Amino acid sequence: TRNNINILRYKYWVGKKLLGDGEIMANLKQNKWMYLQVFPFLLFQFFAIFKTVKKEKIQVIHAHWLIPQAFLAVLYKKIFNKKIKILGTIHGGDINIFGGFFGKKILRFIFNNIDELTVVSNAIKKTVLDLGYEKEVYVYPMGVDTVLFSPDKKEPKIKEKYNIKGNFILFVGGIIYRKGIDLLIKAMPAVIVKYPDTKLIAVGSGNIEKQMIDLCEKLNVTDNVIFTGKIMHANLPAYFATADIFILPSQSEGFGLVVAEAISAGTLTIATNIRPVNDIISEGKTGFYLPELSSKAIAEKVIDIINTKNKYNGIKLEGRKHIVQNFDWKIVANNYINLFNKLIYSE
Repeated sequence: TRNNINILRYKYWVGKKLLGDGEIMANLKQNKWMYLQVFPFLLFQFFAIFKTVKKEKIQVIHAHWLIPQAFLAVLYKKIFNKKIKILGTIHGGDINIFGGFFGKKILRFIFNNIDELTVVSNAIKKTVLDLGYEKEVYVYPMGVDTVLFSPDKKEPKIKEKYNIKGNFILFVGGIIYRKGIDLLIKAMPAVIVKYPDTKLIAVGSGNIEKQMIDLCEKLNVTDNVIFTGKIMHANLPAYFATADIFILPSQSEGFGLVVAEAISAGTLTIATNIRPVNDIISEGKTGFYLPELSSKAIAEKVIDIINTKNKYNGIKLEGRKHIVQNFDWKIVANNYINLFNKLIYSE
């Protein structure tokens, strides 16, 4: 509750520019000048912890991402406030950056000094245990607002806005290679040959957007692929509910929240068969997997679903039921409330 739980959150311009969509190294490599922002970013974030904890009399710091949030929270605890409790949450990409001698030392430092740990998928839990974390790991996926992400949010004006007269394929995510957007675009010529009025709407931004626009021109699919840039989260449910197919051909995910949101919205969903998404999709029951991560496989899967999409109402219903029962915000909130209370009232 608000009276006995304060969650420290800090987000500001430098952090947003530096971290982007979790692609820290990609953003640093793209712009070397950003390295100059790393130290002040860490310094001011540490200062924000010190100032906010003191002002708000915070008892628990909930640190999302191991680097830099959990690391700085632990550093603050060791130096200034040994009584404060730290709950760490791993979202996926942050567990994969601890290579080498110093990386493992930092990881051990964090693991030894946080009080509780949550992860967003069973796949990450296995990785954490393999890396030597010895305490209990709670699997609490990021929740879905199933009232907001609902089939009721279907909005025909979206099709009018983008002049979609045929099938509406939706992609939501970073415009980065890891998300497989390049493979999806390369699959479009084969889909268009079969269904010329099909359009792909790509929602998101990233450091290869210019390359992907050039790729569309090279493949002569510019009229069938539309990049919208980022769209406010509150407006996304209408896109999910209106689309015929949602696809995420990603190489890796921490959880795959957009997959859960799409299924909750009643949209036929295709994703890569990777362990985190296995918590969400059961093949042929709640969604579909790509047999392999290639443009050919994407095209064949999309065409197959378009051919028979009217037969899949049962999958839409079963998929939404699965999300409501396992990933609804109320379930996730209750899990965290219980964990916060455990931390606050434990000796």
